[in-house]
Amino acid sequence: MANLNTTFRYETRVVAFIDILGFKNKLQESYTNQAAFNVIHDALTELQESFNDPMDGDSESGKKALRIDTQTIQVSDSLIISRLAEERGGIRAMIFDCAYAIHTLIRHGFLCRGAITVGKMYHKGSLMFGEAFVRAYQTEAAEKLPIIKFDQDMYDLAKKHPSTGNEEHGEDEVLNLAESCKELSPGVYYLDYFTDYDIHFGSGEGYASIQYDSLRNIIVNGLSAGPSTSFYSKYRWAADQFNLSADRFNLPPI
Repeated sequence: MANLNTTFRYETRVVAFIDILGFKNKLQESYTNQAAFNVIHDALTELQESFNDPMDGDSESGKKALRIDTQTIQVSDSLIISRLAEERGGIRAMIFDCAYAIHTLIRHGFLCRGAITVGKMYHKGSLMFGEAFVRAYQTEAAEKLPIIKFDQDMYDLAKKHPSTGNEEHGEDEVLNLAESCKELSPGVYYLDYFTDYDIHFGSGEGYASIQYDSLRNIIVNGLSAGPSTSFYSKYRWAADQFNLSADRFNLPPI
């Protein structure tokens, strides 16, 4: 039984809520198709292993100095990541974590949608509640496009709590983050997974071309269902974004 005399309180946390698109259809298919089951199993296993212990290897003194307290939950088709808002370099870390999740899912044949927000939240292990998560969940649910988006306040936090060694150059931290993000509307941004592979993973454009060929296949498959489907417009948007940089990765446009 929990110690009721212990004082627990809300923290100001940044939270990312990420939902896997097309999961329900793949789940239905998996009941009678072993290959579909394997796709789901492998994708979720990789996500779970990647985010199971995000602070593993960090010293306790280092975590305390940098205000590191990363918490994650992966349940069914949802991944939730949260960290203290005042973590040094925390927004940079969150953007990388979300990009890693996006590209992991692309390798397994999925797009995703999500939102990053900041606010009051309690999150320890599997126990999580607070308005930051509620807003992230609601923002994701209301979005039509296959993106992970965030507001200007994420850039403001990045400037206020830059990475170690960049303490006097918060603006540079923001500019660095902006290289892998794109403005959707005034004050609203999203992770530009159509171009950011080399920025985050540094594997060279040969590897990026393989990754973006997988993305191309997902989009083409989504469009093949035809314009009468409810999800056609989001794949058409994704195709238009893909085509802007297709030449860079030596891939044909869609």
